[in-house]
Amino acid sequence: MDYDLKIVGGFIVDGTGSPGYAGDIGICDGKVVAMGHAPAGARTTIDARGQVVAPGIVDIHTHYDAQLLWDRKLSISPWHGVTTVVVGNCGFGIAPTRKEHRSLILRTLENVEGMSVKALEAGLGDEWGFETFPEYLDVVEKKGTLINVAVLLGHTPLRLYALGPESTERAARPEEVRQMKNLMREGLEAGALGYATSKSPTHVGYEGRPVPSRLAEFSEIREIASALGDAGEGVIQATVGKELSFDEFAELNRVSGRHVSWTALLGGGGVLLPGREGGGGGGGVRVARAAETPPPPPPPP
Repeated sequence: MDYDLKIVGGFIVDGTGSPGYAGDIGICDGKVVAMGHAPAGARTTIDARGQVVAPGIVDIHTHYDAQLLWDRKLSISPWHGVTTVVVGNCGFGIAPTRKEHRSLILRTLENVEGMSVKALEAGLGDEWGFETFPEYLDVVEKKGTLINVAVLLGHTPLRLYALGPESTERAARPEEVRQMKNLMREGLEAGALGYATSKSPTHVGYEGRPVPSRLAEFSEIREIASALGDAGEGVIQATVGKELSFDEFAELNRVSGRHVSWTALLGGGGVLLPGREGGGGGGGVRVARAAETPPPPPPPP
């Protein structure tokens, strides 16, 4: 059997933790079928002598949501061996977004992620080609990308879509929470990887306002997360903050049955505030107390 592609002479690091070794790799129908010893011929051969051959890196925290619409290479991630990225982290994103709210969502990205509004506007143009999250995924798929992309549906665009500019000012009403949960269901059906949110005090949007997700009560976050349980799919990504920590993560897992990952493991964000009980406060207080322990005395001369 000949291979479609054969990579020869490289130093193979297979990702299992085993020591690397020199060898060849054979690929057929997009799958690795021989590794180390690949004796058959191939339609295409790549000489990898002097190079490391390894599985592509999956970068689970990026903010290419807008950039991927004009930069199909998602520069600079592929330069570093990344072959899959996840966007929508921290609850940010650009869909769903009503036309009248485009400036607000771009100014939020400008402030919280240090992106240039002029660059975003130039890249996206006047006609975005989408409003809803499923339409956004369709546009991404139609344009195509050099590497794989998975998209989390962000809480900030969800809130802005349901509440408008008031999303940075108040809690959601019951009917607005229901709307956001339905939009989450719609997103999951269209192919969203999951749900992302943030309560981090460092996440400040346009005009110095907190990003919309920070105004959400935990009951809102919990209800939206339950859509993943209803669907039986997806993951939850959260950025730690006051009233969104380990106890809340456990509850999100309970209502959804889905994995929960959190960002900025040692970033504080309210987790280290004294007085919180249970898993979140306990862990934070222990960290704070450990920091107060005096260092050991220096060794005698």
